[in-house]
Amino acid sequence: MLKIIENLSEKTAEQLYDFFSEKPSGLYVLFALLDWTGVDGAWLQSIDGDVTALVVQREQSKVYVTARENADFYELGDFITRLGGMVIHCPADITERIGMTAFSKISLMCIEREIESPRKSVEINDNLRPVFDLLTQSKQNILTQNPNVKLREVKKYTDRAYNEWLARTSRGIFNGYTSVRAIKQGVNAILSVAVADRLKSSVYIRDVATDNDFRRMGYATDCISGLCSDFKAQGEMVFLACNDLKTENFYKNLGFETKEYMDLGIIEI
Repeated sequence: MLKIIENLSEKTAEQLYDFFSEKPSGLYVLFALLDWTGVDGAWLQSIDGDVTALVVQREQSKVYVTARENADFYELGDFITRLGGMVIHCPADITERIGMTAFSKISLMCIEREIESPRKSVEINDNLRPVFDLLTQSKQNILTQNPNVKLREVKKYTDRAYNEWLARTSRGIFNGYTSVRAIKQGVNAILSVAVADRLKSSVYIRDVATDNDFRRMGYATDCISGLCSDFKAQGEMVFLACNDLKTENFYKNLGFETKEYMDLGIIEI
């Protein structure tokens, strides 16, 4: 039976870690829950007292699902259908079992070999606006290419998005589970950046970006190497998600390997 998780807090994902940490897909959903202030709702499925599935709704349009083998997949599919109009992220091996039609895939990749030490990296724990601006650079370019979108509207969007991102990232830095590594030029110019969150012995690299003018110079590699050094511990799992072949090949060259796929799709009524 699915029941809503009440009183979400920073410890919610940690409390569920042992149930869903065996596979990258389970961790992917747990990290969606880690930023609990951006969660619209979260539900646990239990059968005979055993936790079997987790459903997380974010941004009013996305649902993240992970389930164990003994889950009630019919109930999961029916419940998500009743949420209505959601883009669903779920492990590829349960897509058909919940009645979902997939239209895209995300590769979940884990580090499998030692990454070389970075040539140069700087940890950023303050003045995060330049970091965010680089992360949203490509999105801003897409928005401004649309003649129907005014620059004032783009600024309004980025300001709101920045406040939300800052709340998540600064809270994580303050509580010790988020690390930011960046290559700086001067005081405010960020050439490349990577951001990772940590949940117990697992690390999720959630943001990576490099300025268009400074790509193919090894800066992203330096930032990722810096993060791996930050979170290095025996038995620790470092993973990330990517959704295109070019990016996947880049991470393979760094030492990551694809371990699992998440399907993106919808449940057609």
